Amino acid sequence: HRTKQSGAIRSETWASKRTMKASKALRSKASANPRAFMLKNARTTQAELYKAATRGIRDPECCGGSCRGFFEIFYGDRDRCKVSLLCANSTMLVFGTTLFVVNLSVLSLDMGDILRTWAFIGMIADGALCITQGIVGLVFLYACNGAKSDEFLSTTALPLSYLVLELSCLIINLLFTLANMALAIKVEITKQFSDETQFVLEINYVLGFSIFLATMLAHSAYHFLLNPWLYTPYVATEVDDIMLEDEKTMKIWGDNINSAYGTGYIGAWDGHAALSLVKSYKEAMTGDAKSRIPYVRGVLLRIDQVEAKRANPDAKMEEDKKLDRMEAGKKCLEPVALVFITVVERFDLAKYVSGPFGKVLSWCFGMHSWNGLLCVRWGLVGFQWPFHGGIFMMRRSREPLEDMAKVQRSLVVWNRLQTKPCTVLMSPCYETQLDSWAFKKAQFLNLEVGPAVIVDLRRYKGMDYKTFQRLALKKGNRRNHASFFQKKGGTYVVSREFKDFDKDFDKLHANLCASTATARVGRGEVPLLCPVTSGVVRSLSETHLKIYRRQFGIRVKGEPAGAAMLFEFPGTKLMTSDMQGLKHDIARPAHAYFAMLALTVELCLKEGIDFLDFGPTTLDPKLDVGGRLIPSRAGYYTHSMILRSYIQNGLERFKALNAEVEERLKAEEKKEGHFWAYGQPYVVEDFQYCTEEIKKKFNVLPKLEPVKDPRAEEKKKSGGGKKSKKKGNQQGDKKSKKQLNKEARKAKRKAAKAAAKAKLKQTGKDKSAQHKKSPKPKPDSKSNRQNQT
Repeated sequence: HRTKQSGAIRSETWASKRTMKASKALRSKASANPRAFMLKNARTTQAELYKAATRGIRDPECCGGSCRGFFEIFYGDRDRCKVSLLCANSTMLVFGTTLFVVNLSVLSLDMGDILRTWAFIGMIADGALCITQGIVGLVFLYACNGAKSDEFLSTTALPLSYLVLELSCLIINLLFTLANMALAIKVEITKQFSDETQFVLEINYVLGFSIFLATMLAHSAYHFLLNPWLYTPYVATEVDDIMLEDEKTMKIWGDNINSAYGTGYIGAWDGHAALSLVKSYKEAMTGDAKSRIPYVRGVLLRIDQVEAKRANPDAKMEEDKKLDRMEAGKKCLEPVALVFITVVERFDLAKYVSGPFGKVLSWCFGMHSWNGLLCVRWGLVGFQWPFHGGIFMMRRSREPLEDMAKVQRSLVVWNRLQTKPCTVLMSPCYETQLDSWAFKKAQFLNLEVGPAVIVDLRRYKGMDYKTFQRLALKKGNRRNHASFFQKKGGTYVVSREFKDFDKDFDKLHANLCASTATARVGRGEVPLLCPVTSGVVRSLSETHLKIYRRQFGIRVKGEPAGAAMLFEFPGTKLMTSDMQGLKHDIARPAHAYFAMLALTVELCLKEGIDFLDFGPTTLDPKLDVGGRLIPSRAGYYTHSMILRSYIQNGLERFKALNAEVEERLKAEEKKEGHFWAYGQPYVVEDFQYCTEEIKKKFNVLPKLEPVKDPRAEEKKKSGGGKKSKKKGNQQGDKKSKKQLNKEARKAKRKAAKAAAKAKLKQTGKDKSAQHKKSPKPKPDSKSNRQNQT
């Protein structure tokens, strides 16, 4: 049976390699005219890929499902891993206790041998570490066997403290085991000590080697438990740049992306705009030092299905022969999914260590050092700008979660077959997307990252910006930032022609982004995976279609103060603001950043945009202009247990930066009687995949209801006459207790002033009346002269 398993693993590996070779050969044939080649050789293409992928692979269901191959039996079977963990941790606990008790008993006897004493003390320390490691392992195993074991395993990583404990146990165990063995040999040769001493030394090194093997077994079981190999019927192959030049193929793929799961959910991208962005990034990212973004490479994969009926492939080939040539060509042009991966060839882990120690690490072992020990190859399954996942499904399945999980697993298989695989695969997405719910099934490390800020304008259709401010924002956030910006000498340009902002727009934009990145790192925030360079800005201006991008540039008194890139996705009515750069000493006095955010929201309202995505950083200013927080997740796949723990600890620190903002918003939602823009409820159409569990978790409403303007309704009721004076009962006009107290004090002061004025006026009237009643003296009389005197 084991011979069959080893044969199955070799067949699986060889078949995957043959698939890659066959796809490369076919791509070389298609270099001249890709569409004509695919239409003429559709049957040949499908047949060769099918043969290459299925040759030598056993039927997974043969022998009652027992011949599934090594990967599905050992990697995929978590029960076997749990049994191995139970045996290994129990062994460490029992043998560690034995070592501790035996050597402690020997030390209690006064034998007066210094060499023997330090050897026994070392084995006591080894026994104590083994006891601790065994207890921690059994607790972990207990958590794995709970009701939510899959969820626990997909969201956990061994703590760095445990990995340090494990490494310490291995080192101490190996050193003192060898020392006890050497002493036992010496006692055997010299016959200096008693037989009891020799017996204890022999027990020590026998138990020491057993503990060493148990520790290695436990580590391997942890590795296979957290990184299992699962079968996937999908094959991932790279798409050549020549294929991206075929406009008809791109149109078909774009339409399929839009029609698969619709374009109305949060996180949906217009397929045509996404493919145009992919083409631009692939030209800018070549992966070498001369790339427009140095050492960054863009990869576009197509995911095709390998038929599940392996037992009788001839029957499938006969069915393919019956297909019409055009239908076969159409089938070949339509993959299951497209995936874009941004591969960072030299990702510097030392950048994530703050302080002077991080600078020393970066200089000694970072990206620019001669050894690069702290550099890994990082694969971002998606885009850096906008920060978005890159999995685009091109067909709708009856089981969406299973289908997405198979696609994600095919990326792992593709990565393993590369000559230089990525150390980490990272796939970010919103919780409203299908990806986030499939990470658990795909056995990715499923972690929550900081929320993104999206301005949802669907409920405010047809409103101007002032009305939006009154209905969507609290009174303290309704400042006119644009007016203040203009008073300080600020001007702005939003144009599809980047030269309208500056002749050297690419260098200027890159310098502004570098200034912002430096300020972010100084505040302790996480640096970007790859920096904004002048080359990538120029590539977007040259190759990304004009209808899908604009540049937002601002100046203060003629000095460049900031810039941003606006990506547009018309099919989904989405706009994103990315590559934000500011010169803070110029922009801050004029409130330029707040003005940019407000003006972008105003632009989206004018053009009927549904969603404005501001990204996951600097939450407060974006929430003040009408944004709402959308929870985000990321799936990670890595074989390194240390990196798995490192990633989890880093994300917890990143989440802590935004925790205060989220708690404050939750507290404000409880106080308010109605929702503002930041507290809009979810509706069913917000989710790409919505179940009863999701509806219950997010309190999902069945339908989206637009916000009504009470002033407009009152105006309609009154026939266009004067506005009603009734206030406080309609949505958007409700006043807080603080505002009511302020207005009461103001009214009191006004009444006091009016009373004082009335009193003063009354006193003046009394004096004038008294003056009229008194007789006027004659001018020549004696009394008049006396009065004058």
